[in-house]
Amino acid sequence: MQKRTLVLLLMGLLGCGPTDGPPVSGTVYPFPRRATWNEEVRVSLPWRAGSSLSARLAGVPLEILRLEPDPAGGSGVVFKVPDNFWGGPQALELREGENQASGSLTVLGQTVFEQPEPEALALIRPGVSDVHFAQTLAGAGLRLVPIAPGVNSVSLGGASGPCAGRLARVARDPAGPAPLAAGALLEHLERAAGGLVVDLDGVLGIDPITGYDVDPGPDPSTRPINARSAVKLRPGSNFTGAGITIAVVDTGVKNLSGLTLKSGGADFVGTPPNPLQDEYTQGGVVVGHGTAAAVLAAHATYGIAPGAGILPIKSCDKDGKCRLEAVIRGICHAVAYAEQHPQERLVLSLSLGSDTPSEIVYIILKDALMRRKANGIPVVAAAGNQWALRSSKRGVLHHFPASFGGNRGLSVRREPERSMTVLKGLFSVGAVGDYSGTFRVSAFSGQGDFVDLVAPGERVLSLSPAGSELGYTGTSFAAPIVSGAVAIIQQASAWVPLTPEALEAAFLANLTDPAALSEPEEARGQGLLDMTRGP
Repeated sequence: MQKRTLVLLLMGLLGCGPTDGPPVSGTVYPFPRRATWNEEVRVSLPWRAGSSLSARLAGVPLEILRLEPDPAGGSGVVFKVPDNFWGGPQALELREGENQASGSLTVLGQTVFEQPEPEALALIRPGVSDVHFAQTLAGAGLRLVPIAPGVNSVSLGGASGPCAGRLARVARDPAGPAPLAAGALLEHLERAAGGLVVDLDGVLGIDPITGYDVDPGPDPSTRPINARSAVKLRPGSNFTGAGITIAVVDTGVKNLSGLTLKSGGADFVGTPPNPLQDEYTQGGVVVGHGTAAAVLAAHATYGIAPGAGILPIKSCDKDGKCRLEAVIRGICHAVAYAEQHPQERLVLSLSLGSDTPSEIVYIILKDALMRRKANGIPVVAAAGNQWALRSSKRGVLHHFPASFGGNRGLSVRREPERSMTVLKGLFSVGAVGDYSGTFRVSAFSGQGDFVDLVAPGERVLSLSPAGSELGYTGTSFAAPIVSGAVAIIQQASAWVPLTPEALEAAFLANLTDPAALSEPEEARGQGLLDMTRGP
């Protein structure tokens, strides 16, 4: 009897567990569920693990720091997030013999703002005062960080939905607990804020930098592209996007001849604010970014929808950096504009993004796309320019917000009943170049399940803020071409307005040509933009 007791005791100490039970499998949810590089993460396993346990993140082996007893009778497994991983949801797998568990860990990647201690963003419900929110945070060792002197939160300006709330910054109280890593701060904030935020998805941030990828250099063997000539239109079509407004959330839009700019734009970057100023600079030269995008969408000579108007919203600076706070405010400004101008149909054009998903952006886009039905706002997002660099880090490369949508798209597993599912009505756009008369997907263009379609995005002719014709390269410039095409479809369907989801389905079924490209679906989506069967 004593010998049997000793054997069982040794088995318990070694974490071996019974050897005659059935294999154990299940889904695990890491804590924190979002973590930045070098942050410790803990996973509770449903079995007692031993020295043969292995852990992988996106198929890459992880170093297990330690095993801990788990209150549920299994084991707690602790590891650090490697510092060479792309951001975004990465598949997590743990195995020991025939026992296995899987889940998803969202890595807070390259666009997390570097500062002495991380800050987070919280989207506060309407009716919750700053004083009440601050008191709740104080009880959890957190504090409000003023957004401006004497300003603890800012209204997002909407009449309903998430954009009716207010945005606030949150950090650890220096007098509170020990310093928190980014993911741990978010967990503390969610537990403390509870029903005070728009919903549990309404907390993110590790603000404050996002942005679009630096525009890549074009392949030297490509030729300049005139978008109006390259995107085939149905002969005799009279649709120009008239009556549609394209909201360009970018670096600002210069008021050039040939553009119809709407009043009511906004600047969340400059002092004093001026959404008509675009100072985006490359190589010491002001080439513009938002201006070039707006021209490709709706210019009288260069644009796909020359009859559409442009709502200029400035959320990115002259270096191409976009604070997440400014992006959120910019998107909500577009939503509020649509609420205030119901007679205008709106398209939201986003030539920006990062490898790290913003849950606040997700719920705002979900509301704009899916909850407003026929009054929903279709969204067009660039698929990203880093595909050729994907091997420079480990894991799966995403590009948000484009990766929130797509034909098959992204589904992020988190806690039970809390999953980010594909956003229908969001167009994820890759780029093609003209290689001696043949279109091919550009080497830099983002690839994956989320890509809907591709459009010209390499040496595309557009205008700088000075009015000079230049060639622009990047998915940033393929996206507004599709925004113009979406505006045309919206105009054509004005008598029977389509939900964004229905518009996307009809668009992809009829206005893309998969036969025009030889690349696989992950690269081209449903194919090259082709308006010959359009209205």
